[in-house]
Amino acid sequence: MPRSPKPGGAVIEPRSYATVAGKFGKTTTPLKDAPIDSAQRAAAELQHAISNHIREFLIDQATTLRRFCTVTDMPSGVTYERLYRINAGVSMLTMTDLAFWNAHMTDLPEFVAETMRRLRSS
Repeated sequence: MPRSPKPGGAVIEPRSYATVAGKFGKTTTPLKDAPIDSAQRAAAELQHAISNHIREFLIDQATTLRRFCTVTDMPSGVTYERLYRINAGVSMLTMTDLAFWNAHMTDLPEFVAETMRRLRSS
């Protein structure tokens, strides 16, 4: 069962919205076979889709997240450990993280927009 957002904000553990936490960021299927019933669940589904898209991008580049981070100029506060936690659904994706990946993945804006449209109709 997902934890409630912390007081004063909406900090969640995205993978807590998955039926099977280990699938987070590793499939194109939804985290749960149920209607989206909250903004937090929609955010978790969006991050799950983005994380999987990043995983596929790295595979297409014949690299790993760790290797990618060692050869890429990383902005302040963005580290391999942080990106790993985001892609595993332990930590929430932020706008800084999204902007970082946007600089490396030309199709990311369209992917995010299409995913958000799909989630709206779920």
